[in-house]
Amino acid sequence: MAQEKYQYRPLKDKTAIRLLTLDRGEFNNPLRGELSIVSIESAGNFEALSYVWAGSGLQDGTANEILLRNNNHGESLLILRGSSITAALRYLRLPDRSRRIWADQCCINQEDLAERSQQVQFMDRIYRDASHVLVWLGMDTDNQAESCFELVKKLDCLLGGGRAEDSDELETYIRENHKDLHALTDHAWFRRGWIVQEIGTTTPATMHWGNSQIEWEMLATICNRLKGYHRLRNALGISTSDISFLYRRFIPPDENTHHANRYNFIYELQRSRHLQFTDDRDRVFAFLGHFSTDLMHPLSCGRISITADYTKNVEQTYIDLAIKVLKENPTAAYILIASVQHPLSTLPSSTTKWETLPDWLKDKHRLPSWVPDWKRSNGIILAEPICPHHAHGNSLPHITTLETNNSFPILQLHGIEIDTIEACSQLLREDDFYRKKSSDHKITIVEQLWHDLCLKREFNLDDKYLPNDDDTAFYAFMQTLSNGCVQAAGHNSVPYQEVPDQVWLEKAARYILSTIGKDSGKISTDLQEVAMSAEDESDSDEWSRWATSASDSRIFGRTKNGYYVLGPATMEKGDVVCVLFGVKVPFCLRPLPGGERRYLLVGECYVHGLMKGEAMDGLVGKSVQERVFEVV
Repeated sequence: MAQEKYQYRPLKDKTAIRLLTLDRGEFNNPLRGELSIVSIESAGNFEALSYVWAGSGLQDGTANEILLRNNNHGESLLILRGSSITAALRYLRLPDRSRRIWADQCCINQEDLAERSQQVQFMDRIYRDASHVLVWLGMDTDNQAESCFELVKKLDCLLGGGRAEDSDELETYIRENHKDLHALTDHAWFRRGWIVQEIGTTTPATMHWGNSQIEWEMLATICNRLKGYHRLRNALGISTSDISFLYRRFIPPDENTHHANRYNFIYELQRSRHLQFTDDRDRVFAFLGHFSTDLMHPLSCGRISITADYTKNVEQTYIDLAIKVLKENPTAAYILIASVQHPLSTLPSSTTKWETLPDWLKDKHRLPSWVPDWKRSNGIILAEPICPHHAHGNSLPHITTLETNNSFPILQLHGIEIDTIEACSQLLREDDFYRKKSSDHKITIVEQLWHDLCLKREFNLDDKYLPNDDDTAFYAFMQTLSNGCVQAAGHNSVPYQEVPDQVWLEKAARYILSTIGKDSGKISTDLQEVAMSAEDESDSDEWSRWATSASDSRIFGRTKNGYYVLGPATMEKGDVVCVLFGVKVPFCLRPLPGGERRYLLVGECYVHGLMKGEAMDGLVGKSVQERVFEVV
């Protein structure tokens, strides 16, 4: 006789959640337990399970099911989705006593959209209030777990004493054992979207991989200490930064460090784009319990009054969020539109004679060009909350959203049109600035850009940038590629304005000398002298690190009047460079054909000579005029 299917009792109270009492048992015994309904306010002692739904599971034909006691003291069958949770519950079940656990597949009726929407609001609270988080990384099918966790413990010893992280012993050890680091850091769990709140609190957590385990605190601390080895991690492809990203993400950080960016809700959505979600609406909903949604902090977007609604599609969820942010806190406009990152070939283009424009305008499943698509990621944003750029000077945002008949709102922006893009480079990649001149690489990327885009030959300190500008072309070029090195100051918790320009010049000169070589004949004597006068710097302070971070998946360009531009991947000849009121960095807009003077938002830019309010000075002096841009 077939087992009766388990029927969930409805959650009638708005504060109600379910908890699973997992019965004791041996590994091969069927899973058994009972679901109880409790108030989140008085849930008592319980543990919370974190795992990957589609992760590795048992391969022995074990049924993915659990028998749950019901009200009439009989048992009903709950079918589990996938073998990952089955393996987790079997491995984590205790042989001598029951275990009280919150596990989403069991404790939320996954077939009830209204209940899913209602329960999402409790996710942060559940993991915050749990006595312990049980992280299930998956089956140890290749018998790697023990050696990987031993590697972490060894690194803890090597990194534990003062400046030991600078030793040759550490670097050698990492190189010799990088495969184990790969095996651990490449685990799917570290990129699963929902874990950002499941592991992001101060609740203690233990990582379980098969029969092996290690404390989350140790692993996160080691990965954070390895962040300084940027060149080494890049060369070996080790993604420890993805792990350190998760550490206490839902806890307010020290406001005096670069982590203060996390007070901004939109920044957190941007920063988590690398995570993987089964449902892309959860890219927003997973952060609704984040501390930034309920703070009136100087760096925040204000209070975000959004609830999870699974009856709306992905595009409407993203559009609703954008409109709500703009209406409730217009000063947050800069971070919202800075988060727009269009992938290559997705925007209609004049280079293809606007062939895709009619279909793009008719596409009911697209987003307006000014609404961030949180499913896609092209690297960092230049206008992060703590960045010191102020292209807008003292201006305030002047932004209006206009409703249209086709249901796609238009964004009306006030600002100044500066110039037009004249020439663009190829797409820049993260390893471009780590390549030195060699027999395999006869010309480096900086030489190519300097020659082809800046139209220069020798690297020197004589060529001027703009006719009425004191900066040299070399300094402007290197600052553009590195976003002004603002991240270097932020990561060192040093006010950017207090760092002399000479520091950034020395970093840039040192990079050029080490990359191209003293005997190349392409570096002037005075620039070589600047490079050699620079103090020794650690890997984490090198110009290449900040250029790599800023330029990855961007394009270098030159305007008709000679401005150097670091722009988005989709920037092309003919795009206009604008400074928008109340927005920290310049933007590229693409004029649409026709007489309506409407635009596509291409993306944010670094434009040397416009980052300190120079355009606004021109507005005061009446050398430029205010414009209204309608962005579709």
